[in-house]
Amino acid sequence: MGVKIGVDGGGSKTEIVALDSTKQILWSQRNPSSNYHVVGMTQAVRNIVSGIRDSLQDEPLEGIGISLAGIDTSEDWNIMANGIREELIILENERGISFRNIPVVMENDAFGALMSVRGTFSGNVLAVGTGTVALGVNSEGKAYRIGGWGHLIGDQGSGYDIGRKALAAMVASFDGYGSKSILESLVTNHLKLNQVREIVDWLNQDKRTNKDVAALVPIVVEAARIGDSAAQAILQEAGRDLGLVTQALLRKTRGHELGLVGGIVHIWEFIKPSFQSTIQEEFPILQFLKPSYPPSVGAALLSEISQVRHIEF
Repeated sequence: MGVKIGVDGGGSKTEIVALDSTKQILWSQRNPSSNYHVVGMTQAVRNIVSGIRDSLQDEPLEGIGISLAGIDTSEDWNIMANGIREELIILENERGISFRNIPVVMENDAFGALMSVRGTFSGNVLAVGTGTVALGVNSEGKAYRIGGWGHLIGDQGSGYDIGRKALAAMVASFDGYGSKSILESLVTNHLKLNQVREIVDWLNQDKRTNKDVAALVPIVVEAARIGDSAAQAILQEAGRDLGLVTQALLRKTRGHELGLVGGIVHIWEFIKPSFQSTIQEEFPILQFLKPSYPPSVGAALLSEISQVRHIEF
């Protein structure tokens, strides 16, 4: 039997796996980021294709599924598809193999997240990490995506959104136009700042990323556990926002199950009450699912799906 290769690429790392016919991982590797908005197209493609090259063994190849953060527009898809195609053609010549008769598919990382829930192209998933995106497939096999617009106009309820609001609450507490919050001291100490005003320098440092802001989520959780009203309000608002995103998705798919993927699972106890109160009037019965597989396995299984975009050779 042959193998399928899965690539799950994000802003901080790229996971590559090779699966056998029973969905067992035969081989895995972790490479640096393959979000081309973060590392550039050339490096992103190199981190993907080097993993594919290393995963090729004696078993026949049945498909490659690539699930990437940063593939949000047709232009994004074409940029990465063209780069990957060129490198795979070079790999064909190196190894004396052909990718022309196997499916090579690529989609946004939400698709790999969806496949990770049940291993099928069905149902709904809410993927919340540094950003926020929801994806669902209705009973006719049509896919709907909600969110994923980026931190400037979207990503509500995301790690970045929570972290940004923590910084806003910190300075509001410091200046006195907001409620007094322990976030003022917790964030300052966590970031090793001498005073609150140094947050401006911290934000403007070279290579400061959205992920750095999202890394403040545990500080917000700590403050909420202590009873800080500002932190509790931030998490409640995140739950409401994610509830609205989920509502919009379920109206399209008419589903009654939701997979939860990403950092959301670590803060679910804090956002679940406001999340459920937001959606329960319209969707009173909603079953929450834990993923059955890692996202990289979901990416490999994506190669079986005809409704997604294929890289043609």
